[in-house]
Amino acid sequence: MNFIKHTNEFDIFQVQTGEIINQQGQAQADEWRLFRRLRLPDQLNRGTTGTVRRGLIVDVETTGLSLVNDEVVQIGLLPFTYEPETGRILDIDHTNAYEGMREPGVPISEEATLISGLTQEMLVGKAIQNEKVENLVEQAGILIAHNAKFDRVMVEKLWPAFASKHWGCTFTGVDWLREGFTAGKLDYLGYQFGWFFERHRALSDCEACLALLAQSLPSCKTVLEEVRTSALKKEYLIPAVGNLFEAKEILKERGYQWRGKELPNGNVWWIMVDDPTSELDWLHQEIYGCQKDLPIIEINALNRYSERIWEYS
Repeated sequence: MNFIKHTNEFDIFQVQTGEIINQQGQAQADEWRLFRRLRLPDQLNRGTTGTVRRGLIVDVETTGLSLVNDEVVQIGLLPFTYEPETGRILDIDHTNAYEGMREPGVPISEEATLISGLTQEMLVGKAIQNEKVENLVEQAGILIAHNAKFDRVMVEKLWPAFASKHWGCTFTGVDWLREGFTAGKLDYLGYQFGWFFERHRALSDCEACLALLAQSLPSCKTVLEEVRTSALKKEYLIPAVGNLFEAKEILKERGYQWRGKELPNGNVWWIMVDDPTSELDWLHQEIYGCQKDLPIIEINALNRYSERIWEYS
C-alpha cells in the first residue's frame, strides 16, 4: 500500500525528512520508505471547536496470557485531550503520564520476559501507586488500549475504577483489512505510518497507541473517530449454550468463537451481532431445531471487552 502521511499540525518526528533525504531522493519517493523513531510532542493540534474531552491510553505487561491465572506486572497510563467533532488529538499530558511495576503473586513466564524484558528479579518489592492510577482513570471520559479485551480484563482485577468507564480499542475498533492493512499489530501499523518505537514496555506502547489514534486512514477518518464510533456501537452477545460438538464447524463458519471451560460461563460457542432476533432465528432453525431460551447480553462502551459481560445466570 502507499505510504500514508499523518495530518496533525505538530510533527511526531524529531528528525525531518529534509535532514535525511536529498532532493533527488525525494523525486523518487515511490521507490523507498522512510522510518523514523516516534517522538510525541506535548501538542499535536490546536483546538478549533471549543469542545475538548479527556482520554487515557492504557497498556499493561503481565506474567502471561491467561485471563484467569496471570497478573499485571507493569502498567502504563498516558492522558490526552481531543476534539470529539473533528477526531483530532490535541494535548498529550506527558507530565501526568504514569508507568509503574508490581511484584506479582505468580511467576512471570519465560515468554512474557522475552516479550517485555521484565524478569522476576526486576519486580521484587515493586508496587504500583494505586491512588495515582485511580485518579488518572477517574479524570478520563474514555479509556483506549490496543487489544482492550486483554488489558481491560487484567486491570479490572486490581482497580475497580476501570469498570465504570467507556472503553475503546485500536486493535478491534478499526477494520484494518478494509482500510488496506494486512494486520492489526501495533508495530506493523507503526511501520505503515512511517515510525517505529521501543516495543512491549507499557508507556512506550501507550505512546504508540496514541500516535496511531492521531493518524488519518485511507477512508479519510482519523483512527480516533473510528475507535469512538466502534466503542459507542450497541451489539449483543449470544452464547450458544448446550452440547453442540457436532455443529462446531457450522458455528465456526458462521463466525462463532469458542470460550474455554476454564472461564466463567465457558465451554460455549458465542457470537457478537447487531441483530439478535435474526441470529436467534438462525440458531433455532439451523442448530437446535427448536425454540430455545438463550442468554442475550447487551454490549456497549461501558461493558465491552470486560469479563463482566459473562456474569449472567
